[in-house]
Amino acid sequence: MMKVKTWQRVLFCMLLFGLFMDTPNLYAAFSITTGFTMDKDMGKDNQNPNSIIATNDYYLKPLKYATNPEMFKIVDINQRKAEQFTAMTQNEFMPKFTSKALPVLVNPQTKVNPNVNKQGSVAVTAPKHDQIIHTMRVMATGYTAGYESTGKRPDHPQYGITYSGVKVRRDKNTISTIAADPRVFPLGTIVYIPDYGYAVVADVGSAIKGRKIDLYFATIKQVYKEWGKKEVEIQVIKRGNGKCSEKMLNTLGKVIQTYKFVPASLLEEVI
Repeated sequence: MMKVKTWQRVLFCMLLFGLFMDTPNLYAAFSITTGFTMDKDMGKDNQNPNSIIATNDYYLKPLKYATNPEMFKIVDINQRKAEQFTAMTQNEFMPKFTSKALPVLVNPQTKVNPNVNKQGSVAVTAPKHDQIIHTMRVMATGYTAGYESTGKRPDHPQYGITYSGVKVRRDKNTISTIAADPRVFPLGTIVYIPDYGYAVVADVGSAIKGRKIDLYFATIKQVYKEWGKKEVEIQVIKRGNGKCSEKMLNTLGKVIQTYKFVPASLLEEVI
């Protein structure tokens, strides 16, 4: 049989005693150090309940737990937050937005123009498959009418004038002029160049031989920014007859501006 020590018996009795006694008096009875006020005239102790202070509360915790176990209840903080969360309504978490609080970014009636293109892109469409005579992969470079490309300055009488006699032009929405080897692409040949647009062979160059072409740009900055030097596959839609005129360029420009390409029925009229 297990022996019970004396201090265990005393502690057990104290716990039972605390269950049936008033809690404040119990704390005072078993306090380690208490304060007393002596009334010598009356010859007895005058104990003020407010003056009884438990200076060492550590030893009274078993008695406190016996009388008021809720004081030592372990609370799960996460569980309490979860209970508070479920108790709150859903509307308390929804942001209070109104139609006036949101700025109007786009007018619903505003229509976006599908013809708006990024800088450097062309606004024309490629020719139809049945219009393409043949395709050829060439090395394409860019040039200007300035001294760095032609050796001519703006005060020169032939400044900006091509070998065919027409003035150089660059219009990605209609027609442009390029230089090529006339033995490969005769003057007046109409081609389509991806990322450049429709062009007419109107010029030649001493360094443009064989499968090389030179695309005209207005400035050196455009040459490097929009093109540079790259290999490209061009599409020939009409082989030239060795001639190119301003009337031909103007007519082609109007047709392409209207249809975004050159209809086959108008090619013979243009050349």
